[in-house]
Amino acid sequence: MSKLNGKITSEKALAETELRKIGEYYYGQFLSGGQIEPEILEACQSAKAHYDEAAHAQLEIDRIRAAEAAQAVTTASAGPVCPSCGTENTAGTKFCRQCGTKLVAESPAVCPQCGAAAEPGVKFCPECGTALSQPEQAPRPDEQ
Repeated sequence: MSKLNGKITSEKALAETELRKIGEYYYGQFLSGGQIEPEILEACQSAKAHYDEAAHAQLEIDRIRAAEAAQAVTTASAGPVCPSCGTENTAGTKFCRQCGTKLVAESPAVCPQCGAAAEPGVKFCPECGTALSQPEQAPRPDEQ
């Protein structure tokens, strides 16, 4: 019985493959401008509309990814924030342009588990998920 069920499954899969070939043939005819029956023409037009929608969705995904990548570059190139007054300074600045407090450059965190480097301020390793210890914040000058 299971041997026959296996044969049924196998034969149906082979039939599906052959039906797919028929569909691909007619769709190829449609794309190349060949003559096809009206019933098949409608199905081909519908399939093309679905392909067009999928291509449009892929373009939207690509646009979103590009925007996220641009945002990541902008965020990464942003300078340090003053621990005293909160002013964002330009990258490479050693002293706050607003209050003159010395700015501490953040160095990338290193995962104690796998050794991967992580962006400053990240709480978990991007490679293995291990919690990263956060360096202690320097006390503000007004708290000393």
